Amino acid sequence: MFLIILVQTTLKAQSKIITGKVLTKEGEALIGASVIIAGTTIGTTTDVDGNFKLNVNENSVKLKVSYIGYKDRTVDANVNTELKIELEDSSLLDEVVVVGYGTVKKSDLTGAVSSLKSDQLNAGVNASVDQMMQGRASGVQITQSSSEPGGGMSIRIRGASSINASNEPLYVVDGFPIDNSPSLSAGDATTFSIVNTGTNNTPKNPLNSINPADIQSIEILKDASATAIYGSRGANGVVLITTKKGNGEKMSVNYNAYYGTQSIAKKIDVLNAPQYMEYMNGLASDLGQKPIFTSSDISSIGQGTDWQSQIYRTAPVTDHNVSVSGGTKKSSVFTSLNYFNQEGIVKNTGIHKYIGRINFETSLTEKLKAGMNINASLINDRNNLDGVNTNENAGPVYTSIMYDPTEKVYDDQGIPTVSPNNTINNPVSLIEGITSKNESNRTLANAFVSYEIVPGLSAKLNLGSDRQQSRRDIYNSTRTLRGKPLKGAADISTFNRNSQLVEYTMNYNKTLNKDHVINVLGGMTYQSFQTKLFGASITGFPTDELKTENLGLGDTNNDFLRSNREENTLMSYLGRVNYNLFDKFLFTASVRADGSSRFGANNKYGYFPSFAFGYKLTEENFLPKAFDELKFRASWGQTGNQEIANYSSQLTFGSGPNVIMNNTILNTVIPQRIANPDLKWETTTQFNVGLDGSILNGRISGTLDYFHKKTTDLLFNLPLPRASGYSSILSNVGSVENKGFEVFLSGVVLHKKDFKWSSTFNFSRIKNKVVDLGRIEQIVTGNVQAVGNTVIIKKGEPLASYYGYIVEGIFQSEEEVKTSALPTSKPGYPKIKDLNNDGKITTADQTVIGTPFPNFTYGLQNSITYKNIRLDIFFQGQEGSDLLSINVIEGMYPTNFRRNTLTELALNRWTPTNTDTKWASAVNPTAWGGGKVNSMVLQDASYLRLKNIQLGYQVPLKNTTKVKSLRFFGTAQNLYTWTQYLGFDPEANSFGNSNIRLDYSSYPMSKMYTFGLNAGF
Repeated sequence: MFLIILVQTTLKAQSKIITGKVLTKEGEALIGASVIIAGTTIGTTTDVDGNFKLNVNENSVKLKVSYIGYKDRTVDANVNTELKIELEDSSLLDEVVVVGYGTVKKSDLTGAVSSLKSDQLNAGVNASVDQMMQGRASGVQITQSSSEPGGGMSIRIRGASSINASNEPLYVVDGFPIDNSPSLSAGDATTFSIVNTGTNNTPKNPLNSINPADIQSIEILKDASATAIYGSRGANGVVLITTKKGNGEKMSVNYNAYYGTQSIAKKIDVLNAPQYMEYMNGLASDLGQKPIFTSSDISSIGQGTDWQSQIYRTAPVTDHNVSVSGGTKKSSVFTSLNYFNQEGIVKNTGIHKYIGRINFETSLTEKLKAGMNINASLINDRNNLDGVNTNENAGPVYTSIMYDPTEKVYDDQGIPTVSPNNTINNPVSLIEGITSKNESNRTLANAFVSYEIVPGLSAKLNLGSDRQQSRRDIYNSTRTLRGKPLKGAADISTFNRNSQLVEYTMNYNKTLNKDHVINVLGGMTYQSFQTKLFGASITGFPTDELKTENLGLGDTNNDFLRSNREENTLMSYLGRVNYNLFDKFLFTASVRADGSSRFGANNKYGYFPSFAFGYKLTEENFLPKAFDELKFRASWGQTGNQEIANYSSQLTFGSGPNVIMNNTILNTVIPQRIANPDLKWETTTQFNVGLDGSILNGRISGTLDYFHKKTTDLLFNLPLPRASGYSSILSNVGSVENKGFEVFLSGVVLHKKDFKWSSTFNFSRIKNKVVDLGRIEQIVTGNVQAVGNTVIIKKGEPLASYYGYIVEGIFQSEEEVKTSALPTSKPGYPKIKDLNNDGKITTADQTVIGTPFPNFTYGLQNSITYKNIRLDIFFQGQEGSDLLSINVIEGMYPTNFRRNTLTELALNRWTPTNTDTKWASAVNPTAWGGGKVNSMVLQDASYLRLKNIQLGYQVPLKNTTKVKSLRFFGTAQNLYTWTQYLGFDPEANSFGNSNIRLDYSSYPMSKMYTFGLNAGF
């Protein structure tokens, strides 16, 4: 009713009319051009002749006129005056994008860069900045390894290149390269601890401390021409994050808020109690044993206990954001405050954030400018569950799938039951009995001073500081199987990470008549990093009440202390030249010299050059007039990767065994790592060619890129002979190749008077291959308890490919068994392929059975606007990827006979009456032969996801009201995923951002519905 009254009142007040016509410079009418009263949402569009008519309530107003492919224009308009407004042709390629240590017009860009403005990022609930980018940029695969609130994200820009070093990109926030290592996680607290809580060691997202609402734009630098300016940290790509600045001389206030609910998007389909009892009886019968349950047991049990329902909940999420922007002729300021609270869909999990920001810039004189950016955050999170601590030590997500559904939740004393037939925890006992919480403070700040020495020549000094403090408290109570015999187990870890930046650059920009434009950048940077860790663990508490609040109550004979301190530094020199000839030929050359303390004495400095060429074909007469813009790009360059552990090139020592000398117990120190003075960075050499273009006055634009990048001098732990006293030495050996192509298209599908439909589409295809491993033939790794090694790194194969046995089918008869390589098998057992034809199944029959890398990824965004209503729909997907589900393996090869299992595996298993199936009989799996990792359990992780839908309504307001803008919206996220994957989420990875991808009861994905408003004052 309020909206109806408001609209009616507004319409009654508008009785004066302004008319006019919108044309091109050539005099052609522009159909559907937007004509809006400046500062309001009141407006109209032009008709088929370019004419418009607009009711106003004042004699004179300012009109903002816009049309796709043309520059916006603001004009003064008076009542009873016929306007003739001409718009000047513009190009989408003339927008300014951020690059390393500067900006450049998109039309002059020679590198491969994906630029995302704030309105092009994912809408809805985003706990971190990288969630906003997911699926939006070609060549950039972003997966959320854990869907817990604030969970870690994995980003691969143009594939994965490293075995032991990081594959994550470098993040640069407002010109400050930040340490993107994850903050303290539960895994840090148990690294050296005697307390194994079974908690998650998936890292928290390092970008959680930045408010997503503060983002102005994100640029993703992909090829070497764009990333070489960052040298030894640019091999995995660079993500440049630019936050909002003060705008205009009038102060404006914006308030954004939403509230929503979350629920589990997909439960794992497991047996209910009657199905479970029938299944157990069936297996017993197949083994020639008596039934475990009677018919009366089955008929009286009902549905039993749904353990997943016991740990999951409908959880709220809320976000409030207030920002103030403004300034004077010489200064500008932007400030914001953010409160974000997301409860997890798994009980006793969630994240709580407070973030504040101040961005300030001022012109002290005509030549002297200064500014600062300060971001401060306080984050509290709770997580006690998902992870890779396997079997008996696993968390409630895993146990809720495997726990006996015939058991009750609580006994008569209100204590979680303990099954006599299962050695894993009651899921509820883990929810109620383990406390895991973390508090983290982070202040990210940088300040700059720039001075124009002479026209065209300026100098800039940039200083930065990044300070983080975290504390993780974990308590495992006597309500759990592990905590009870220990009489409670407590662990506290404190973690401090600091980084300082000193950066000095000079920039020279000169136009030599209109045909020659040159820009020269030179400078030096110094950045240092320090980390400190201290932790204490203890068991044996008289009560669970105080948890970690008083460790002194524990048994001091069972305490364990640990501490650690590390430092590393990076000293760099950089330079870049951009040359524009005739506004047609573009040349870029850059070089960076990086000195890193992480590398050997013989290789302290690395040099990373790049060269690029651009050719604006639209400046040539031979190009068809259909193209508004068409630019060819080519680049070559080298970047590095120095993201390994500190002191890896040096001889290091650690604590050894205690010895007795002269009847005295003495501590010892022993060597832990052999020195390698020749250790250096990994080098990635990349070649890129691309096209940027647009047609139909910018109505359709696109980018096409082909790239080939090869990473050499891989950092790898090379095995050593036992006689050396060491197991391995970190060395530079081997190479990995990534090549592929990317497509990005943007266009207006339909544009009528009140209706507009625009779309963007991105597509990427990347092929990954290990080219060389030196003298190493292959590396088999990815070990999981009770499963064994899961992946292989081998020449000619994709990095971290799944490694196991090929299952050709199911044995159907005794005759088929007798003639096979598994003569002791039985009908219903899996038929394993004898690859070397030696008549038996051995480890020699293992091979590559799948890859974690998709054949291609894609994203599709549709935006539909009708008058003041806007609908945004975004799809995201991947095809050809595999994922190894440990839950499926556990279902096929149960550690304990009485564990529950997946419905698909149990009800569709092979039986004498059900022979047309892929699943084995489940009878005596220890006798099947081969290993647990095989093609039968490997899952297809291809999917298409309806990522989000947002419907918004912009309330038309009078330009005289104090409320300048008001918008209501509703958002739905993760509505549906089309996939054959049996787990929670085909994107999941219990190994965090590792190339080794496994799903071990990862935190399930949630379906979210939110409602909110944006208001401007």
